[in-house]
Amino acid sequence: MGNVIMSYEALNSRIMEMKDEILAGIQQNMRIESVRGEAQPDAPYGPGPKAALEDALELGRKLGFKVGQADNRIGWVEYGEGKEMVGVLGHVDVVPAGDTGWTYPAYGAEIHDGILWGRGCLDDKGPIIGSIYALKAIRDLNLPIDRRIRVIFGSDEECGSSCAAYYVENGYEMPTIGFTPDADFPVIFCEKGTTGIKGGSKVYDKGHIEVEYFGGGIADNVVIPTCKLIVKGDIKVAETEGITVTHENGKTIVEAVGRSAHGSTPHLGVNAAILLLNAVKENEFGGEFQQLMEFLLKEIGTETNGESLGVHYVDEETGETTVNLGIVYYDGEETYFTLDVRYPKNADPKVVDDTLINHINSYTFDVLRKNNHKILYVPKDSELVTKLVHVYEEETGEHLEPLAIGGGTYAKKFQNMVAFGPVFPGEADVIHQPDEHVEVEKLLRALQITAAAMYELAKK
Repeated sequence: MGNVIMSYEALNSRIMEMKDEILAGIQQNMRIESVRGEAQPDAPYGPGPKAALEDALELGRKLGFKVGQADNRIGWVEYGEGKEMVGVLGHVDVVPAGDTGWTYPAYGAEIHDGILWGRGCLDDKGPIIGSIYALKAIRDLNLPIDRRIRVIFGSDEECGSSCAAYYVENGYEMPTIGFTPDADFPVIFCEKGTTGIKGGSKVYDKGHIEVEYFGGGIADNVVIPTCKLIVKGDIKVAETEGITVTHENGKTIVEAVGRSAHGSTPHLGVNAAILLLNAVKENEFGGEFQQLMEFLLKEIGTETNGESLGVHYVDEETGETTVNLGIVYYDGEETYFTLDVRYPKNADPKVVDDTLINHINSYTFDVLRKNNHKILYVPKDSELVTKLVHVYEEETGEHLEPLAIGGGTYAKKFQNMVAFGPVFPGEADVIHQPDEHVEVEKLLRALQITAAAMYELAKK
């Protein structure tokens, strides 16, 4: 045990010695706007994700590691020998920054008063680029390991993790054991099952009140922060906090400002689309917009647990259902909405899907898209969970129980993998929100723990 503690201490010191180098590497990748875009030759997720992927690969080359990649979708940096491999899985793509709410530029990666600001500092560029340096620390110290360590970084996690699926389906080497630094400490032993669903239809009936536009949202897995409605003529609008009304050229423009939050914790946000619809619900719009409004208010409203949709489940060990309304759209030609539904261990995925489809079809909507991710559940007494709990306790002095969460991570794509860090208990949730930021000291502390975990899992 003494040698293990000494190794952790040596890793901690080495990470701090590389502080400036680590931060520079993270900032460089953060300044790439790696939001998914239109596919291009040799850039299946658009130029931004490819640039961020290549930047991480070039870092690995510069540091002298073996590197590899799978058709510009996912790459890796590797160190060590042996038949078995530890995987540290993260991503270099990000959700859109949105237009408002940033104290400093979203892609500026600026440090002010010891805080790193910008999209990706926590989700997930800071942790995964930092993991490459953690690998360097293990190599620099020549620590004895029995398993190779591969830091794997995809570029489409935020839009469905097709990059990780590509890695698996095309036969690239699977880790024996591993973690993704893309959630919370002390360790996530369970991630809820998820159904992502898009409902909508063509607009055949524009109703009594002509709606030119209704829209809001930046991603399926983000609570809608702002929403706008443009209507010809005058309508009734309730005076409500967060609602503003203007009149231009014979049109009524209603705007709502809510509060963003991650789609796995929608109760922490205020959905601007629901806020806006509640303010105009006394109007009889008619047509497909009336159907859209009634569905969103009656089947979802301010609920976040899926009760009205018939998918509310509660499990003592793994939590309860959450439902997030992520995107809404209407332009007089088509209309659609997206739901991100996450359910605990006692839910039947097929029943959840069938129930959601029946509710959507009971209005004038079809299911335009559906995707599922199975539940992740690794027993608390497994080698993986017990080792990570031990590392966290040795590094922090805190003994905390493993967690079950609604958030979905890359860990679901691989066998024998869980989420581990980088957010410490009690920290505010800023992932996917404007002003995503992290204290430099805490980011480096998380990387020290990551390095110790990589080393621990690489020993049999």
